[in-house]
Amino acid sequence: MKVVQVGYGYWGANISKKLVASSKFEFKALCEILPDRAEKARRELPDYVEISDNYENYLDDPEVKAFVIATQTVNTFDIGMKAMSMGKHVFMEKPLATTVERSLKLMEQAKKQGVILHCDHIMLYNPYYRYIKKLYDSGELGDLMYYDTEKLNLGPIRKDVDALMDLAVHDIAVIDWLSGGCEPVELSAMGHIPFGEHETHTYLTMKYDGFIAHLKSSWMSPLKIRQTVVAGTKKIVIFDDMSVERIKVYDCGIDVKPAESYEDYVYTNRRGDIYVPNIEFEDSLQNSLEFFENCVQTGTQSLSGPEPSLRVMKVLEWAEKQMKKQ
Repeated sequence: MKVVQVGYGYWGANISKKLVASSKFEFKALCEILPDRAEKARRELPDYVEISDNYENYLDDPEVKAFVIATQTVNTFDIGMKAMSMGKHVFMEKPLATTVERSLKLMEQAKKQGVILHCDHIMLYNPYYRYIKKLYDSGELGDLMYYDTEKLNLGPIRKDVDALMDLAVHDIAVIDWLSGGCEPVELSAMGHIPFGEHETHTYLTMKYDGFIAHLKSSWMSPLKIRQTVVAGTKKIVIFDDMSVERIKVYDCGIDVKPAESYEDYVYTNRRGDIYVPNIEFEDSLQNSLEFFENCVQTGTQSLSGPEPSLRVMKVLEWAEKQMKKQ
């Protein structure tokens, strides 16, 4: 599938590498308006990839089937709307837009034009999260009790979005996917701006029907931490992306010992085995890109299409409003 990419920043450069490596794509052109980044792209990309400073030159190219948009979030809306208006399929970096209103317009445009709109909620294409999803869907975890995660690192400090938009967005998407589209009924968000324009450290707590979630995100930690706990009534999974043994499944929980009268019910701890599943490495970004390509070829909606991405945006916007009330 012939594609054009817009943007060659930190993540855009990663996307370009995957497009070059994949047999599913023909990388037509890379569009970047900043001269230093465009020059970097010329040095790093194969000669057959055209380098341009104007993506609009490719909007009416009938051979180009899709646009891969990897610019700052404030710019993605206009590019996505123009691309879809010309019948192009769109792979969009997360989040889908800066507001719910813009997300709705993108969704309506995709439906109107009959094109695939895929938001790169990359964790949905991560083999470890897929394993957790499989455990939950099979009933092995039991009912979901809580979801707790920490995503911490020292920079980079983004100028277009805050830490919540940059880091917590991943887990909001995972929770939406894991729970089958459940939306929070209560939400509390807090952030801190020690310098700059956006919160560099945020806490987000959400109450759903039956479980709670707490997401801690920061660009101000000397340690890089990527740890998630998914607790069910039967088993608990700990996913530590910085560990050699990334996933551990704990067969533990609480049992209720029945008795003749209600007052005699006893809650007892249950401690069973701990096991580390063998999960083969897969590149999540490559999976996301090739999933998008398959959706285009088959005409099926994306796992991270406009509707789930809109739900994610609703949570983000709600949380942003909560933080501004501080």
